[in-house]
Amino acid sequence: MDDSRLNILIADFHLQGGGQVRYLLSLARELVRFGHRVTVGCRPGSVLVEGAREAGCEVIGNFNFRGGLRPFSWAADLRRARGFIRRAKPDILHVNGSQDHWSLALANRGLGFPVCLVRTRHNTYTVKDHLPNRLLNRDWTDYQIVVCDVVRRTLSGQRSFEATRLCSIHNGVDAERYKAEPERRAAARAEFGYGDADLVCGIVARMVPAKGHQFLFRAVAQLAKHYPAIKILCLGQGSLEGELKALAASLGIADRITFAGFREDMDACLQAVDIGVQPSIDCDTSSFSLKEMMALEIPVIASDYGGLKEIVSDGVEGLVVHAGTVEPLGGALRRMAESADLRARMGRMGRQRVLADFTLEVFARRTEHAYRRAIEIHRQRRPQ
Repeated sequence: MDDSRLNILIADFHLQGGGQVRYLLSLARELVRFGHRVTVGCRPGSVLVEGAREAGCEVIGNFNFRGGLRPFSWAADLRRARGFIRRAKPDILHVNGSQDHWSLALANRGLGFPVCLVRTRHNTYTVKDHLPNRLLNRDWTDYQIVVCDVVRRTLSGQRSFEATRLCSIHNGVDAERYKAEPERRAAARAEFGYGDADLVCGIVARMVPAKGHQFLFRAVAQLAKHYPAIKILCLGQGSLEGELKALAASLGIADRITFAGFREDMDACLQAVDIGVQPSIDCDTSSFSLKEMMALEIPVIASDYGGLKEIVSDGVEGLVVHAGTVEPLGGALRRMAESADLRARMGRMGRQRVLADFTLEVFARRTEHAYRRAIEIHRQRRPQ
């Protein structure tokens, strides 16, 4: 393979959609557009099979990628991985989770490390410091991409990682798909029953404790008497939906909240929103939905958890409040509610920020650069 065109295997263990699957498919699609050869390795029945083919990738859809003590499953994955490496001679093995990481790292090691191995870390979960993890991450992995800088700095201080072989690259979003359009805004607001005077706070997130819906609900309840125009549009679903509906009723704001569920047309739904809110208290690293709202010129309020404050500069594209608090979030909502000029200015700045740092092309080009850096490191560490 020549130096300009890379042969890449991207692997992931997920069966259903989510942020990690979006990351993989958007990256694969852009890399194919750049002219690289991309193969996706995944489990049978994974949404990645169809998505990867639509993106123009080859697919190996029979990996097991299962954790735990499963010797037969692991042995089968090692055979498949070794066969692919021998046959395709890839330049990069790009893994995204523990199961695929161990499988491909062991296969590569068994062949004498012929291929550069790259891992992306997508969350804030702790990596335990023990010998197997040190072997996997320091000895058998050439380079690691982390989707936000705060997690990269944390990992840099752990013995299982080498700081010079880590970089941070935020996920990218489709800024052309997420673009403010007056006609679509009018249609979306009509669909959800919002009038011209309503001030709609949008939250796009799974309904789980980590996303902090309750803090938004409580903040709006405190403002309800003096700001009757404030409404909440909840896009997403999850295990907390029943509890959140009960909370809204107990706070006396059930009539202000629309639970719209999961929608495939999120770009259309978000046109209805005036203020985006991301009050996460756990797990968030490089929020897709926050960047999509910014691309739509929606001013945002984000907590300071994880990588969110790397996306939003406080006072520029939006406001940043301390995670897990109600009063500061209410204060930020009040400040935005009282100034249409502030909302418009922050919205414009948000789109400019996305175009500069968070488009799909910027994300993929930075990843491509990381691949080439990883290949250089691999050649230095394992001269053939």
